[in-house]
Amino acid sequence: MSLKSLVDNAVAKIEKSVSKPLTKSETATISKIIEKAMIEAVRQSTKSYTKAAVVCCGPEADLAHQIKEEVDRAQHVLITNLMAMR
Repeated sequence: MSLKSLVDNAVAKIEKSVSKPLTKSETATISKIIEKAMIEAVRQSTKSYTKAAVVCCGPEADLAHQIKEEVDRAQHVLITNLMAMR
């Protein structure tokens, strides 16, 4: 799924949740929708970059594994920071 699709889905959900001025509950709902969309974008990007690293480093499997571990650590930090934004 592309980033645009993730954003479109989040916007559609936001539009459905807005009726009048936003209540605290609606604001929380919108925040969660955006958070989940961002986290999913990070996860999908990580998968893509990991596959690219493996393809590029084919015979150098150890290097590809090290790159994957570093990407996984960076993803974990980013997702933790996004979740802390709540």
